[in-house]
Amino acid sequence: MADKLVQLKNEHLSVDIYSDGTGELVECRNSRRWQMGPVAIQEERELDPGDCWQRQDRSYCEQYAARFRGRREKDGICFTLLGQLGAEMGTFTCRYRLEGPWLVVEILEISETLPNLMFPTAIESEQILIPSGVGKRVGGPGYKFTNFNRHFFRYPGNLNMRFFGGLRADASWLGILEQGCEDAGVLQTALAITPGWLKSLGKWQGTRSVRYRFTEGGYVGVAKAFRGWAKEHGLFKTLTEKIQARPAVRNLIGGRSVIFWPLAEPFRQKSCEDRCEPVPADLRGREKKIAVKCDYRQMRRLMEECKALGMRQGIFQAGGWEQGGLDESHPDIWPPEPSLGTVDELRALCQEADPFITCLCDNYADAYPQAASFPKGVCRRRDGSLLAGGDWCGGQSYLLNSRAGVDYARRNWESLKTLGLRGIYPDTLSGTQFNESYDNGQSQTRVHDSAYKQQLMRFFVDQGLVLGSENGQDLAIPYVDFTHWNFAVRKPGESVPLWPLVYHDCIVGVHHIDLSDLKGVPFSFDQNRLIAMLYGCQGGFREWGIADSPVVRKRFTESLDIDEWHKQIGAVEMTSHKFLSDDCQVEQTEYANGAAIVVNFSDTEFRTDGASVPAHSYKIR
Repeated sequence: MADKLVQLKNEHLSVDIYSDGTGELVECRNSRRWQMGPVAIQEERELDPGDCWQRQDRSYCEQYAARFRGRREKDGICFTLLGQLGAEMGTFTCRYRLEGPWLVVEILEISETLPNLMFPTAIESEQILIPSGVGKRVGGPGYKFTNFNRHFFRYPGNLNMRFFGGLRADASWLGILEQGCEDAGVLQTALAITPGWLKSLGKWQGTRSVRYRFTEGGYVGVAKAFRGWAKEHGLFKTLTEKIQARPAVRNLIGGRSVIFWPLAEPFRQKSCEDRCEPVPADLRGREKKIAVKCDYRQMRRLMEECKALGMRQGIFQAGGWEQGGLDESHPDIWPPEPSLGTVDELRALCQEADPFITCLCDNYADAYPQAASFPKGVCRRRDGSLLAGGDWCGGQSYLLNSRAGVDYARRNWESLKTLGLRGIYPDTLSGTQFNESYDNGQSQTRVHDSAYKQQLMRFFVDQGLVLGSENGQDLAIPYVDFTHWNFAVRKPGESVPLWPLVYHDCIVGVHHIDLSDLKGVPFSFDQNRLIAMLYGCQGGFREWGIADSPVVRKRFTESLDIDEWHKQIGAVEMTSHKFLSDDCQVEQTEYANGAAIVVNFSDTEFRTDGASVPAHSYKIR
């Protein structure tokens, strides 16, 4: 029989914590009870071995169900973590306290024998919420329960906001990773979700804390509760405020994004061999070649073509303009690739006038061996080896520590500013996990990585630039103006717009519309168009075929309704989302200005409030 070790109560909550790690949580206003279970799944080895991308899916063969044995110690509890067959794996100490409607759990000390720690135990729920991508609701309609469904979502690489949650009917709860969030994530096992904590540079350092509160309104209520917390903690800045500081941000609202990617692309025989790909005949015996896909004059013609097709404002985004083409020379990007045209021609593109803006893609996360600065500033693993990144157009990349990224950006800006540049897109800046570096004298913790990435964002904003980057993370909200999302993986009933419910009025999400010809993309052009309308995104197009493909030109003009809808709601808070049909194929989003849209993804007509929404269509009301 477990002993009660902590008893807390205020006007909001009554909390009892027991020696086996379980907890009974009661909402005082309605006597609703919640239970923290007796088990937290643990990993046998370090969750983050120092890879470029941490693996999300977890096997039950590498995990075990841990139980706990606790005793009172000063003003907290010392827990012993019990592994398989009751083996003592290590200890950690916790302190519990109430702050108004919040229960705060602090983890103060952890034995070095524990490679990671998953704690507190999960709150028993019928569904769980994970802010990954647009947002996930696990346990909704059609969910098949199995404990083989195990994933670890790292903040901020897989978890774009530092919260998680659960639902039981219309009641809900919110958990926020607070202190130590840079070294944290959440582990999902079936319908259980638990905070997971990582060591910093191989050691347990500092305090870690998570806070919980209970809400109403399902996943919308959870998102809005986090939105309130984000406002109070500096993770919030609206597009209206950004426009006041940098008026060119206004060009994003009601516009679209056309991506010229890449202008020039390098090809290397060694890269083909390293990827086990056939070497093209014209590359054999050559170190590399540079293929020009779209030079500056062609880009100018296509920009004018987009305007003639009905584009009224927005972004023209260019990648692969740098020395050697896409991904070839980072961080040594200057001078621009000469085969694309003159610097004066590039300058003319960069000075595109309102209501348009040209944005150059850049990168301060990756470095390539052929760059003159390599390997200065590259992260090092525990054994001293360089931390490898992806194998991109320039070949094998290696990851820069963020301190070096700031230094290289400041250096490069002295050249970039001569272009009269008004927008920049540092790739992956707001889209990847935090990395460590064991470089002597230049070590980097994940906390350092977070701080320097934010410093880099702040630097670009201080130059007056419109700033974009990949995906999105809550830490980027005070700085980044637009982000490229891929919502094409929408799953009916599982995909819920947690990100837009929190941040729609703070950042423009670009959803790529013309993806239906790409291999492996599951949805059609019409589906992507509807997804953009539902979530209030700006439409994104690649330059492919705009000049010479009737199909692409038709899609470009047919999707101009996205621009008109975005003009109405692009800088407005999304206040609500709901599923209107049992199969979750008809959805509605509402906005603070009273605008609302019903989107019908199904193959049949849907009627609501006396109005008809045709199949694969929408109705604004």
